[in-house]
Amino acid sequence: MAVEVEFGSAPVAEDLIKECLQRSEGYDLEGFLLGQGAIPAKIMLVGEAPGATEIVEGRPFTGQAGKVLEEYLNKLGLTRRDIYITSAVRSRPFKDKVVAGTAAGTVPRLSRSNRTPTKNEVLAHAAILDAEIEYVQPRVIVPMGNIGLHRLIGSHETISSLHGKVIEGPILRLEDPNDPRSGYVFGERSYSIFPLYHPAAVIYNRSLEQVIDRDLTALKDFLAVKNNF
Repeated sequence: MAVEVEFGSAPVAEDLIKECLQRSEGYDLEGFLLGQGAIPAKIMLVGEAPGATEIVEGRPFTGQAGKVLEEYLNKLGLTRRDIYITSAVRSRPFKDKVVAGTAAGTVPRLSRSNRTPTKNEVLAHAAILDAEIEYVQPRVIVPMGNIGLHRLIGSHETISSLHGKVIEGPILRLEDPNDPRSGYVFGERSYSIFPLYHPAAVIYNRSLEQVIDRDLTALKDFLAVKNNF
């Protein structure tokens, strides 16, 4: 039976975290948040990066997308106790813009918002995701959105073409954990990969609701057969 453990207490080496943060210097990233959930876990969800709310609260998927994720889990008959949640990047990618004051006498201010992480930012954090997968030992990995999908299998496909389908095979990992410039190679172990739309996608496109509902039904059926969930 899986035991729920805060990942902050899991053995991700401090020097590995430090190295990833050093590689992130110069990028518009802030904060740091490791994945959390059941250890070991049969199923791992991989998003793209924490947002402002997640960094403040210290827990993955606690903002608007977190509410949608809870709906995902309800439909799957799972809770956060049953899974492990992480993402391709462990710091918040942000962008700043100057917002002009609207009232007389007000001064412009900076407005900070979330953004999609870049390939270099994903690469800078790649060793952490490798370490999480190695430690959690999931049997099924669910990338949510293109960033998580591309991190695991490469950028030759998209969520729109692979959502709701089972992919059996190896996943990408750093060839040399000490040198991210070495790039990715496929590991030896095979996983079941089941891509889903990112929970934030339905917030901006309600027409995806029925598609996602069908995908979740298919995932629930697949888990029942493969893992006896």
